Amino acid sequence: MPDLLCVLGHPIGHSLSPIMHNAAIADLQKDALYVAIDVEQKQLGQALQGLRALRFLGANLTIPHKELAMPWLDEMSDRARRIGAVNTIVRDGERLIGDNTDGAGWIQSVNRQLNVSLSGSKALILGAGGAARAIGDALLQANCESLTVANREVQRAKRLIAHFQQWSPKAKLRAIAIEEINTEAIDVLVNTTPVGMYGHLEGLLPIHQELIRPNMIVSDLVYRPLETPLLQAAKARGARVHGGLGMLIEQGALAFSQWFSEDPAISVMEQAVLAFLANHP
Repeated sequence: MPDLLCVLGHPIGHSLSPIMHNAAIADLQKDALYVAIDVEQKQLGQALQGLRALRFLGANLTIPHKELAMPWLDEMSDRARRIGAVNTIVRDGERLIGDNTDGAGWIQSVNRQLNVSLSGSKALILGAGGAARAIGDALLQANCESLTVANREVQRAKRLIAHFQQWSPKAKLRAIAIEEINTEAIDVLVNTTPVGMYGHLEGLLPIHQELIRPNMIVSDLVYRPLETPLLQAAKARGARVHGGLGMLIEQGALAFSQWFSEDPAISVMEQAVLAFLANHP
């Protein structure tokens, strides 16, 4: 019987994880299978117990389970504890160990695509949800010089900054409302909101394009469409752009490496996802 892996979420039909992981599994000739399983919140505990009982090699978690799963796990990595969410589970005997590869995947993707270090950067994150928490943690771990979080509801941004302050008490942190954004001293801009996504405020920008400066790094976590309105505007204004697909693949590759103790080919995972998206825009 093949080793079993899965992604748990609700809804889950949109997930690209089976496509990229099964491509990597085939490329490395592993006897394994990765599937998507729709699990409602009230069934999450039973589902995680099922991973143990069915001897799953591991799993990924997506919305809405990344935070809800934490009490059911036996151990968590330092970064999962800092972020307060888990996207990767590795089964070790009867124990389930949680990790979060989102932020590290984003950093690796930026480094790979743009060949830059984010150490010393002055970063601005748009949004204050779970993705913003992972990106902010990654930037702080990469020794960014300052970190600003902008959100429509400024209280959410303040709560996120307070969360970061616990783990990085000496960091230069700031919470502002979207209307207060000033990018004169910003060199990295990251959109963690769904603005610009297909079917969700489609065609819109999360900020005024006049705020985008030449040579600024502009990263958008949205990957459907691959080139969002924000990235189009950033290109036109001479910024360096980074799309969300790279983060999706790199975070998946980091999880894959933990399950199999072997690194997958990023290019194989990327080609599989691009081929799927070409036929399912």
